[in-house]
Amino acid sequence: MLTDAAAALGCAGVCLFTHVPDAARGKFPAVTHDDVQPLRSALAAAGMVVANVEVFPLDGAPIEGFATGLDLAALLGAVRATAHVHGASGQEAIDRFAAFARLCRTHGIVAGLEFNRFSAVPDLPTAAAIVRAVRPEPADMVLDLLHLVRSGGTPAEVAAAADLVSYAQVSDGPAAIDDGGRWHEAVSERMLPGEGAFPISRLLSPLRSGTIISVEVPRKSARLAGAGPVDRIGAAVAATRAILHAGGPPR
Repeated sequence: MLTDAAAALGCAGVCLFTHVPDAARGKFPAVTHDDVQPLRSALAAAGMVVANVEVFPLDGAPIEGFATGLDLAALLGAVRATAHVHGASGQEAIDRFAAFARLCRTHGIVAGLEFNRFSAVPDLPTAAAIVRAVRPEPADMVLDLLHLVRSGGTPAEVAAAADLVSYAQVSDGPAAIDDGGRWHEAVSERMLPGEGAFPISRLLSPLRSGTIISVEVPRKSARLAGAGPVDRIGAAVAATRAILHAGGPPR
């Protein structure tokens, strides 16, 4: 369904889940070995790539546990994998991400570190410092605009770390939200780009040419109201393209 909808909308790629932690099993559609050949055929027919795979929590568990997810990613031709660090800071956080980057390298994949306030890497400067410490291992940073805004990030911070970003996720939201609603917003209810108060164009403008722009706009309320997945995907893609092509609404 995702690949078909993305192809119909003229998207260049998709993001898939090839590893889902036990605590989140059933909440995300994870790729299995049985899915690989049908997905490869669908991607080839549409001229699309797997731009990113998720989600790899670096929580101290043996890094070898991610091998199957990365094997699947490599079979699909994925070029990058997103990780989060939990329960570690300083050198330990660096060591965990470095180990993940090395494992990714053996699969021909670049490791991406995503920051958010639900993890041990809460903001862009912290993530940037870890990625710089891990290089020259193949590693970069994932820029999710929701997490950037909610952590107080600025266009100046994006500009200072633009050399580390090759993948950005776009969504929108109100200027402020209470702490109790942050998790629900992040995983269930984001606004379409242009509907909220995020200065999207100013946050994206410092990024390098060729940075992959992805759409991450979960909208549980729209699903419950009867909007099908193709309609929800289409609305998110159209809103994102409007922002990118017009340079974004005035802020």
